[in-house]
Amino acid sequence: MENIAEKTFAELKEDISTYVELRLELLKLNTYERVAKTMAVFSYGIVLVLLAFFAILFLFLALGFFLGELLGSMALGFVLVVGMYLLLFGLTMFFKKKITSKVMNEIITAMMSKDEKDNEETTDPAGHVDGGTAPGA
Repeated sequence: MENIAEKTFAELKEDISTYVELRLELLKLNTYERVAKTMAVFSYGIVLVLLAFFAILFLFLALGFFLGELLGSMALGFVLVVGMYLLLFGLTMFFKKKITSKVMNEIITAMMSKDEKDNEETTDPAGHVDGGTAPGA
């Protein structure tokens, strides 16, 4: 009888060790996946910001030349463009907290979306959770 109990506890210990190792491996793989997704989104964001930067730069250069021709003074045209840049800078500083919190919320939402998908449980129309025991069992 003791031999069976020892054998059962040894198997249980081995199963628990295997389970813990597999859970750690899963945690490691999930971490790698999140880091990879974060880096991919970050890289994509950098590319978009650079493209937007150059587009805005050339648009403001064109606007500077246009205003310079229109006003008869290139210097005055570019001074007006610098004023627009300063206005954009001021607006960005004024709304810094809103912009920062919006970006942080989007990042957190993106990182948490996988957790929510993993933790969702579906219910049948009667309100029973999948994987549960049948009523009356």
